[in-house]
Amino acid sequence: MALGALAALLICLAPAAHADASTDGPYVAPAPKGGWVARWSDGEGEDAKARSLAIAPGERLRVESVGAVPAFEVTLRPPAQTAPDAIHLESDAPLFVVADIHGEYDILVELLRNQKIVDARLRWAFGRGQVVFLGDVFDRGAHQLEVLWLIYQLQGEAAAAGGDVEFLLGNHELMALRGDARYLHPCHAATVKALGAKSYADLFDGRSVLGQWLRTRASVLRVGDALFLHGGISPEAVERGFMPARLSRAIREVLAGSADPAQSQFHEFAIRSYGPLWYRGYFSRDGAPPEASEEAVDALRRALGVRAIFVGHTALSQVTPLFDGRVIAVQIYPERDAETGVAVMGAVRREQGRWYRAGVDGSRVPMQVAPRADGT
Repeated sequence: MALGALAALLICLAPAAHADASTDGPYVAPAPKGGWVARWSDGEGEDAKARSLAIAPGERLRVESVGAVPAFEVTLRPPAQTAPDAIHLESDAPLFVVADIHGEYDILVELLRNQKIVDARLRWAFGRGQVVFLGDVFDRGAHQLEVLWLIYQLQGEAAAAGGDVEFLLGNHELMALRGDARYLHPCHAATVKALGAKSYADLFDGRSVLGQWLRTRASVLRVGDALFLHGGISPEAVERGFMPARLSRAIREVLAGSADPAQSQFHEFAIRSYGPLWYRGYFSRDGAPPEASEEAVDALRRALGVRAIFVGHTALSQVTPLFDGRVIAVQIYPERDAETGVAVMGAVRREQGRWYRAGVDGSRVPMQVAPRADGT
């Protein structure tokens, strides 16, 4: 077993201060007579038992502590509206970008705390700032559910403070919501049976709070003069006129089961290797040059009027400007050094118009991002 997977398993099984070590939840869906019902699976394997709690409108849901990460409360909101495809943001406004969390909850919290995005109690502390998550919360790590609830809660708190949190879909959200459990952490296996679900994806169906919220998220988002997505916009997408809003809509339609059969080729393109969730053509692989050319990247920048494209999906050893800062690769796979316990994770920060690599330890290292394609 790889060290990362072993560490995730140990985190899931390690004693927690709040309850049995193998508690998994809450999974929240509407109750038959109004309000919501939150459900947990307690115990392991055949011994796992279901537990539930009715949540009335106006009540808050507690997400329990995990190791040294404290518990926090979630305010459940009405069903989410479709997320925007573009957001106006001044070029000097505070901005923070995180990629590929993969259930590594404690590392995410350490990053957000040390970068002053949240306070010690996990409450929003970034004021009128903008945070963009580039997808892939699901799979591999043990605590994807806690990550999702934290992002969901921070979105509400940010809005109240005049800021914003946007979560973009990654390929692992697509996989998880469509029932592909190949990379699902084994901690969740007993939950499916204990809660009487046919599959883990059923716990995130369109009626559930998080399932409905996820199905309204964008896959490609323009924020001010930058473009954000999980994988990348391929030259093929540009050549075929598949612009960001249309791609996001297609992926939402696939997840909602409302895709028009007459548009099947377009929907297949959107969710496959040259679509925005899977594309890796900005990266050199096995010594070969990137599939996308500098000219193709510039054509996309001109078409959208953006200065740079920020992506996750493909892991590097550090946050890396590609194509002279036209593309910013944000993903560093979140993990801890086996000997020192020091964590790494990918993040980018903008303060007063300047761009930085943002470290888990709170560090900020200046980074060059290209000017806009028109030179401004």
